Amino acid sequence: MMKRPKRLRPPSARERAALIRVARREAPADVWLSGGVVLNVFTGEWLRAEVAFLGRRIAYVGPEAPRVGPETRIVDVRDRVLVPGYIEPHAHPFQLYHPWTLADYVLGRGTTMLIADNMMLFQLLPLPAWERLMAAFSAHPVKFLWWARTTPQAHDGRLSARYAPEHLAALAVHPFVVQAGELTDFVPLAAGDEEALARLSPFIEAEKRIESHAPGASYETLLRLALAGATADHEAIDGEELLRRLRLGYFAPLRHSSIRPDLPELVRAALEVPAAWSRLMLTTDGATPPALTDGFLDRLIALALEAGAPPAWAYRWATLNVAEYYRLDDAVGAIAPGRLADVNVLASPSEPTPLLTWVEGRPASELRPPAPAWERLVPEARRLKVRPAPLRPDDFLPPGAPGAPQPIVHLHSDVITVLAERSLPVRGDRIDPAALGGTLHLAALVDRDGRWVTAAVMSGLGEGSLAVASTFTASDDVLVLASSPERALEVYRAVAERPGIAWRIGAGAAEEAGFLPLPLFGRLSDLAMPELIERTEAFVRAMRKAGFQHRDPLYMLLFLSSTHLPRVRLTARGLLSVKDGRILSPVRRLSGPAAGGTA
Repeated sequence: MMKRPKRLRPPSARERAALIRVARREAPADVWLSGGVVLNVFTGEWLRAEVAFLGRRIAYVGPEAPRVGPETRIVDVRDRVLVPGYIEPHAHPFQLYHPWTLADYVLGRGTTMLIADNMMLFQLLPLPAWERLMAAFSAHPVKFLWWARTTPQAHDGRLSARYAPEHLAALAVHPFVVQAGELTDFVPLAAGDEEALARLSPFIEAEKRIESHAPGASYETLLRLALAGATADHEAIDGEELLRRLRLGYFAPLRHSSIRPDLPELVRAALEVPAAWSRLMLTTDGATPPALTDGFLDRLIALALEAGAPPAWAYRWATLNVAEYYRLDDAVGAIAPGRLADVNVLASPSEPTPLLTWVEGRPASELRPPAPAWERLVPEARRLKVRPAPLRPDDFLPPGAPGAPQPIVHLHSDVITVLAERSLPVRGDRIDPAALGGTLHLAALVDRDGRWVTAAVMSGLGEGSLAVASTFTASDDVLVLASSPERALEVYRAVAERPGIAWRIGAGAAEEAGFLPLPLFGRLSDLAMPELIERTEAFVRAMRKAGFQHRDPLYMLLFLSSTHLPRVRLTARGLLSVKDGRILSPVRRLSGPAAGGTA
C-alpha cells in the first residue's frame, strides 16, 4: 500500500466517531459555513448546502444546520459559491522562486496542494538533505507532495550520481513521493531497454504514478511508454496529440505555461470528447515569475471557462481529477464528508480567484508560518557556487579554421535550438570577434568549478549590443551570452562574484543594466513573489527591447545546457548535437580556478 504523509492519512476511529457526532448534531461544529452554494464535484451539481468542519475535516455537507456551541465559528456565505481547494498536479517550484515562496503566493489564489518536481535541488544535495527539506516544506499550509526524477536532464557525471538505484529505491517508498517522472529520457523506455525500465520498477511496486514527457510522440511511442509504466503525459499541444494520450488510457494534464500557453486550444479539443473529461487536469508546468502576474490555477480555470468548459468540469479538472489520479480522493479534491476542509469561497462560478480560502479547517490568512531556515537545514544552500575561472576575453570565442563552416546555434524558440552553419572570418585558431554583430552573438558555458569553457556562435537572440550571464542553468554551470568577448567577460565576473542573473542590454545612454541575486544554490531567489515578478519582468522587457522574439528568455537561460531537448546544446563535453551525440565544437580546458575562488 502506498505510504502517505501524516496530514493525508485517513482519520482514526476516534476521529471518525467525533465526526459522526457532529453530523448527528450531538456535538457542535468548530466552523459552520452557512447558506452557500456548494459544487458537488462527483455529480457536477451546484447545491445550496450547509457545511460544517470539525478540526481539520469536513463533518457535514447537506441541508440541515449543524449544532453550534459557544466556540463555533459561524461564517455567512450566502450569495457565495464553495469549491474545493485547487491542486496543481505538475509544479516545478524552482523557477527562480523556491517552494516556500511559491506556496505563499498560490495559497492566496486558492491552491491548497502542490505536487512538485524534485529535480533542481535533489541533484544538488545528498538524499538526507533532500529528505530534510521535504519535511520542512510539509509545514506549509499548502500541502507539498513530490515526484522523483529517475534521470538528470544534462549529460554530467556529477548529476547522474544523484540518481543511483539505491536513491531511487528510497524515494519510491517515501511518503512524500507520489510519482516518478517526468520521464524526459523516454527513448530507452520506448525501446524496451531493461536497465531504463528497472529504474521505474520500485515506483510501480510502491503503487506510485509514472508521468511521461514525450513531446510530439507518435501513437506507437506512447503505447510503448504505457507498457513501460507511464500513466500520464502533459506534452499534448493540440487536439490530435491530446486524443492519442486519452485513447491509450493516459491522464492528460492540460498545460498553460510561460513557454506553452496551450490551454484554450486543448480545452476546445477536449470538449469534443466528453467521455474523457474525467481524465483531464490543469497545470501551469513551471511557469516563470512574469507569467504568474495574473494568478496560478485560478487563472487556468478562468481560461478554461473562457474556452467553453462547463464550469463544474473546469473546477473538477483542478480538484477531484487530480486527487483521483494520485489516489488521494478520500482526503482531498472534494467538499465531502471526511475530507480535509480545503475550501475556496468564490463570488461566483465565473470568478475562480477566491474571496477566502480555508485550509484544513482554518482561514488561509491566519496560516503564515515562517519559512524554513535554509542555513540550518542545508548549510550549503547559501554558499557561493562558482569558482571564478581565470578567463580572458578570447576564451569566449569558439574555435575556428579558415574556410571551414562554423556551427551556429540558432534559437528556434524559447527552448528549441537548430543547427545552422556559416563561414566566418578567423583570427588565429578562433572566430574573429569582428564577425559578431547584428544577429550573431557569443554563447558560452563555463564550468562552475572553473575548469573548462564551451563556446559557440549563436543567432536568434535579437540584435545589437547584449551581455547576459546566469547561474540559473540546468547543468548548474554559468551561461554567458554576449555581443563581444569583452562584454562576456564583464558579465561573467559579475555572477562569478555573486551568483545570479546579470544583464547589460543596449549601448550608451540607452543601455539597460540589472542584476537578480540568486543566493540559494546560485539558482533561487529568496524574494517574495511580487518583488520577484517585478525584477524578472525588467529582464524580460530589456530582452524584448534587444529584439528577443520568443516567449520566455528565462527558460532559454535554463535550458541551453539541458540535453533532453533538441537539437544543439552547450555541455561539459563541448557543443553537442543531441540526436546523434556528435561534438560539433570541442570544450576548452582551462588551467584551473582563479585564486581566491569560493565553493
